[in-house]
Amino acid sequence: MMRAKKAILFSVLVLAFSGGCRAGNAENPAAAAANPAAGDVQAAPLSEAGDKKVEVTDASFRCLHEMKKVRSMYVDNLLGDVQGTLAVANAADGGSYPPGSVLQLFPGEVMVKREKGANPASNDWEFFMLDVTADGAKIKQRGFETVRNMFGTCVSCHSQAAPKWDMVCEKGHGCPPINFPGGINSAVLTTALQKTDKRCPSPDPLKAEEMAELGKLKKLLEAQAAAHAGAAAPTGGQR
Repeated sequence: MMRAKKAILFSVLVLAFSGGCRAGNAENPAAAAANPAAGDVQAAPLSEAGDKKVEVTDASFRCLHEMKKVRSMYVDNLLGDVQGTLAVANAADGGSYPPGSVLQLFPGEVMVKREKGANPASNDWEFFMLDVTADGAKIKQRGFETVRNMFGTCVSCHSQAAPKWDMVCEKGHGCPPINFPGGINSAVLTTALQKTDKRCPSPDPLKAEEMAELGKLKKLLEAQAAAHAGAAAPTGGQR
């Protein structure tokens, strides 16, 4: 029963936050559903001489709890430089993340640091939206500047972080906070959503307060869906 509830709630999350944006900010579960080929990734230039190209495929992403946790986010590195990524993530004064760095707050949302020069406007960060199942992850949307959610494009939000934080949004970094209506506790909701990663063989059980916040989120999304359906319904009139 608990596993079924998690699956249903995670499906609701994917439906609502279908977009792929923030990592490191517990106040922004983001989203957008799109064609895997959507976005501006095709326009990315090749890496500079001597820089190893960061290849990103469905297989690049894994269970959150197999990554390294730093505060509320999980980090990894696709080029093997996990220690380099951790060093910047833990630095009191910030720094520039090494290529291959993966930052993730929710199972379906990721940001990856591409090779130097891939896209200066986003500090070489590429944003992803994933469809996560027990069999793994599928990239639904990717891009540098066009990936967006209900609050706008990912890069427009991340660019507000102070330069020393390399466009990573955490508390105190300068990014605008996201406050959900309906009295949702963002911190508790974040922890709950992190436990719904279907790729993880034995996720931690949800606490009562986490289930409560997921319930609030479900009601919020159902209300939004109903409002959207009502707005899209035909109003009649002459043919």
